[in-house]
Amino acid sequence: MRFHHLLLTITFCATACTVGEDEAVDGTAGVSVTTIDRSLSGCHGKASTTIPADGRYVITTFGGPGDHQSMSCGGFADGTTWYAASRQRYGCGAKLMIQANGKCVVASALDYGPDVCVERAAGMPIIDASPLVSKELFGISGAGWSDHIVVTVEEVDKSTPLGICQGGGGGGEPPPPTGVTCNSATLDRDVDEGTCVQAASDAEWYQCQAGQWVGRSSSAGCAVAFGYCSSATLGIDVPPRTCVQAASNSTWYQCNGQAWVKPVDVAGETGPIGTCSTMNPL
Repeated sequence: MRFHHLLLTITFCATACTVGEDEAVDGTAGVSVTTIDRSLSGCHGKASTTIPADGRYVITTFGGPGDHQSMSCGGFADGTTWYAASRQRYGCGAKLMIQANGKCVVASALDYGPDVCVERAAGMPIIDASPLVSKELFGISGAGWSDHIVVTVEEVDKSTPLGICQGGGGGGEPPPPTGVTCNSATLDRDVDEGTCVQAASDAEWYQCQAGQWVGRSSSAGCAVAFGYCSSATLGIDVPPRTCVQAASNSTWYQCNGQAWVKPVDVAGETGPIGTCSTMNPL
C-alpha cells in the first residue's frame, strides 16, 4: 500500500526563501510525518523518539517524481538522494546505515516522522526513506507499512559517505568513514561535500569542498543549499535556525534554510532543524 503525501507550497531562490513565516500556513515538521494512509486513525503529526534496541524497523518510502517536497532539516524529498526521516530519533544530519537482504546503504536523517499511528499499524518502528534505499536493498522503487519489509538501522559516524556502503556492506560492520564533511556554524552540524550554506556571519554563500569552505557568488549548481528565509514579521531576511513568532497567527516557526517549518519548542528554544540561533517573539 503506497502513501499519499500532502503537498507543501514552497518557493526557493538562490539567495533566500521567499515565503515569509506569516504565509507558511502549510508549514509542518516535515514531509514524512504527513505520510498517512487515510484508513488509519489516531494520527496527530507526532513521531516516536524511541530507538529500538535491536535496530529493526519496517521500511517505507517517501518522495520521488510528482512528490518533490521540502524536508524539515533542509533538502528535498525528490527520490534522487540518500535521505531518511527519524531526525526526531537521531538528530538532523545523522548518518544511518540501513541493512537488509545482504546489502547496505547509508542515508542522512533529514526529516521528521513517520506518525506514531503508522508505526502502531505496522506493529514495529518505521524508517521512512528515499526510494533509492528500497531500490538498492530490495530492487523495488517504493514500500508501504503494510508490506512489512524489515531492515536493520544503525547510526554511524557523520563522516561516513552516503550511498551504497563501502566494501559492499551487509556484514554488520559500519562502512569506513572516508567521506568529506565540513562543520557549519550556521547550521550547527556537519554537512556533506558539495553542500552550500549562506553564512549567518556575513550572508555570503560558501560550498563545502574537500573539507573546506569555499566562497561562491550563489547557490547555483550546489548539491543542496541552505539559505536565508524572508520574515514578513521582522521585515528582513534571516539565517537558518532563526525562530520567529509570526505576527499573523502568533505561531512560532523556524527557518530551515529553505522554508519556514514548525513546531518550535519555545521553552527549549529548539525547532525542526535544531537549536534556535535567535528567538524573536512578538
